[in-house]
Parts: sequence; C-alpha cells; structure tokens
Amino acid sequence: MKNRKEVSTRYPGIVKIVVFDEESGKWVEPKFGKKFFAQRYVRAIDGKRKRIRQSFETISEAKAFRNGTSVEKELQKANNTKEQMTFGTLVDYWKRDWLPNKDLSTQIRYVSYLKHFSFLWNYVVDEIEPTQIDQWIAHIKTPQYLARCHSTRCSYEHEFSVLRVILNFYSSRFNRNYRLPFISDHNAMLKVKNKPTVKKDLTVDQFKAFIKELRDRCWGTKWESIYYLALMQYGIYGRIQDAAALSYESFDFGRNAVDINQKVQWLRGRGYDDRVVPGSKANGGKVLSPIPELAAQVFKEWVMRSGIRTGLLFQVDGKLVTYRQIEDKYTQALKKAGLPFSATHILRHAALAEAYESCKDLLLVQKFAGQKDLKSTTRYAKVRDDQVAETQKKMDDKLSSILKK
Repeated sequence: MKNRKEVSTRYPGIVKIVVFDEESGKWVEPKFGKKFFAQRYVRAIDGKRKRIRQSFETISEAKAFRNGTSVEKELQKANNTKEQMTFGTLVDYWKRDWLPNKDLSTQIRYVSYLKHFSFLWNYVVDEIEPTQIDQWIAHIKTPQYLARCHSTRCSYEHEFSVLRVILNFYSSRFNRNYRLPFISDHNAMLKVKNKPTVKKDLTVDQFKAFIKELRDRCWGTKWESIYYLALMQYGIYGRIQDAAALSYESFDFGRNAVDINQKVQWLRGRGYDDRVVPGSKANGGKVLSPIPELAAQVFKEWVMRSGIRTGLLFQVDGKLVTYRQIEDKYTQALKKAGLPFSATHILRHAALAEAYESCKDLLLVQKFAGQKDLKSTTRYAKVRDDQVAETQKKMDDKLSSILKK
C-alpha cells in the first residue's frame, strides 16, 4: 500500500509500521492495529532454519518475541536502562544512531556544540527538568565561561536547539512518556547581549560600490576569481557555496539553462578537506532558464580570461577557493564601500530583494531562490526606504486637501 510503509528501528529484526497522514502530510504511527513487525529464526523438525514473522502492538512485545523472553522482562530491562541513562550516555547513543544520518558539515557543527553541555553530562536524563535547564543556562552565561567563548557571541540559541534535538531523540527512542524540560522563558534567557539590527539588503548602487572595491583589490592578482565569483553569486541569486561549486559544464547555452545542483562543503574540522557535493543547502538544487544575463556575461568573460574549459570555474592556485579567502575579500570591500556587513550571504539577499522589487511576485522570487517553502522566501521581500518615502508622498498628496478650506 502506498500510504503504509515499514521503517527500521534501533533493534535488529524489528521494523515499525507508519502510515501517511493526508492532513499533516507526514508519516505517523497508525491509531489502530499492529505497529511493529518482528522476525526470528527457529529450527524446524527437519533440522533446517525457518524464519517466522509476527506483528505486535508494542515494541516490548516485538522484542520479547525476537529475543525469546517475556514481555515483563523486556519492560523491566527498558525501565532499568531509562533509570540509569545519564545525559552523557544518551549523547553517545545519539552520536551513534542519529547524527551519522546528517550532512557531514552538520555533524561537525553539532559535535562542536557538545562541549557546552558538560554541566549536564552526569545528570540522569529522566531527572532533567526546567530547573536544571535554568542552572545550565546560568552556568554558560557566567563571565568566567563567556571569557572562553568568542567575543562576538550574542546568544546560545544554536546550542539550545541541539540540546532539544538530543532530548527529543531520548523521548522518541527510549521513553515516550518523557516530558521535555523546556519552557518559553528559556528562549529569552539564552541571550548574552543585544545583537545590532542591520537590514540585510544592498541597493543596486550599493552593490556596484561593493563590486568596484572588490575589483580594485582582486584585479590582476590570483584573487580575480573571487571578483567574478561575487558577480556570479549575485547573478544566480545564490548562496556562496552554490556559486563556488559551479563548473564549466553547469552552463548549457544550447538549452539556455544553468544547473545549480551542487555545493561546496567548507568543513572547518581538523582532518577534513573542502569538497563539492551534490545538492544545495536545503534541497536538490535549481535550474535557471533562461540563463540570467549577468550570469551569462560573467561566465563568458571569466572563461576567456582564465582559460578554464572544464571543471570548477572558480579556483585559487588550482584549488577550491576557501571560505576564509572569500569572506576576507568580501569584508574588506564592504568596509571600504562604507557598508555595515562582514559576510557573504548579503549578496543573495540583495539579488532576491532586487528581484522582488522588480516584479512584486513572491512565487517568481521563490523560483529564483530555489526554495520549497514560501515562508523562507518572504525574508527576501524587503521594503526599502525609497518605497516608504514614495508611498508616504502619495498619501500626503491625497490628504493635503483635508486642511484646505
């Protein structure tokens, strides 16, 4: 059946049944009927091994069948495991069973957050309540602790999100009755200091000022590829990892399309090399057709200047451009142009905001962005100051006659 499937569990020989819920669009546990299948081998009368398979309503029944024990023994075993499991032990299970299914860059980033959970390491998981979370937050916000962290830290919201993931893993795998120890107050408590609010946007004139400064720093040097990379990033409305992964073969002028279906993984962990992998950050990628005029011009000029006729377009000394190299050149140019930014994603915001201003069509901007969720696209639908002034002027003209006699 298309609306029913089996998924693996942590226990060998046992699978879980899930059904597709049309209302939520998710795979969920069935409300009625059997929820687990278990199999085991027995010795038949003729001496041959025979596989038997049965369905059960609970995981304990399935484990008892699988192991040849009683349900009571399996429940007692499960209770003992839960009672003794510390947060540190839970993290070991999580790293073994859950984390390897994530993208490698995500694995490295999540593991880097674990050092902030040392305060909770020896707590029994079932005993972690909102009070313990309060104490953990207070601990990581002490001046002594903050002195060991990056000076620009504004909050611990990323670490907190990983803590939620780990305890959700415990709730779903070990104790369905476990109540997550998080309350609404915790989100506000995570703040270390106020983060300056800067609207992520560049007008066309500001973008031109940035590009001029970037060209002055890169032209005639081995960093020229970063200048063309910035133009290409803007031209394809892309993330920097998408633009940096473009190859000569990505451009097909026969069908007038550019395939943006791979990304660079800049792995900031020791022992890992930067690499190009399939897909984009949030999905399988996108196709822009027709090829945006700016992207086409940048491609033609760069291949003529660089001599590249196959493989990656943007390289430094024959290697992938590192994120640090790109960020350094971008930041210098932005600062020289008098723009309050120090990162690479600003060009994606600028290009998509300009596209929205030109068409006022979110679905079209969603297509340019290559996003599946329209809510994500709304972040790029900027209201610029000149639009506010223009609208206010129209309102003033309409209302000016009210005070006239």
